Amino acid sequence: MAQMIRHDLPASSLAPTACGAIPMTPTDGPPKTELEIANETLVNNFCRDWSLRDAEALRPYLAEDLLYQIAPGQPLIESRDDFEQRMGGWMKSLESIHWEILRSHVIGPVVLNERIDYFNAPEGGKAPSMRFQIVGHFFVEDGVIKVWKDWPIPGAKQVVG
Repeated sequence: MAQMIRHDLPASSLAPTACGAIPMTPTDGPPKTELEIANETLVNNFCRDWSLRDAEALRPYLAEDLLYQIAPGQPLIESRDDFEQRMGGWMKSLESIHWEILRSHVIGPVVLNERIDYFNAPEGGKAPSMRFQIVGHFFVEDGVIKVWKDWPIPGAKQVVG
């Protein structure tokens, strides 16, 4: 039986071989498939339509059995109906909502975007205005968002009030 010889090398010395020596850029890799274009467009339109401040108008983008987590540690919203019930009144109470997409990437059914979400409260309203820089993670299945979770970006300034 052949004896195996172990060579201890720092993991960083293997990175160029294991991951490729050339950094990836947005133009590297295969072109987007039609399905990927459709998935990214769906998510971008969903983000745009938050400006309507109408949870019912967002229903067509969402799977009936949606799983949504606003942020790590927050309770799950476990259906499209739950989303509308929990978010609808709050959305209407705001003066305006605008989501600015800074970057967007799609691979198959997964869409990731970096956004700044603006929730502007009316002057003298109960809720404060808020701004969050986040990463949105969306899993699209059968033309609707099935799973969605937002992640805060470490070090980004999050503003409430």
